[in-house]
Amino acid sequence: MKRLALCLLLTACAATASNSSTPPERVHGCWINRDAGASTMRWLPDRARAGVMAGAKLVYRQGGAPLSTRYTLEPSETGWSLCELDTAGAASRCWQVAQGEGGSLEGGRAFIDAHSDRLRITIIGDGADQTIFQGRRDGCD
Repeated sequence: MKRLALCLLLTACAATASNSSTPPERVHGCWINRDAGASTMRWLPDRARAGVMAGAKLVYRQGGAPLSTRYTLEPSETGWSLCELDTAGAASRCWQVAQGEGGSLEGGRAFIDAHSDRLRITIIGDGADQTIFQGRRDGCD
């Protein structure tokens, strides 16, 4: 029984520590998913805009060039916003990043879960739940 209580306490502490970091701290670095074909995601500070993170996701296919999607993670009036960029680099869709507070899911909210060496970014409340990325930490080249 004591072991179970200790495990629950450690899990709660780890979740609290992860949730206390800012969204940029949670995503920073390089990530990979080797399940059902490989995909990678890299989050680094935007060179042109201070305080903004630039994200690039590559999905590798059997034939042809990888599919590429770019994102930004930036401060907004309500906290942080995750935006998907179009081919010209303009935000085509944006979602407010959930940070432990309540609120409406109307229009969708981005949930950024980072625990140890794992990252999952999911959009909830904008139609069917959409996982943008799920993978493990990888080294940046």
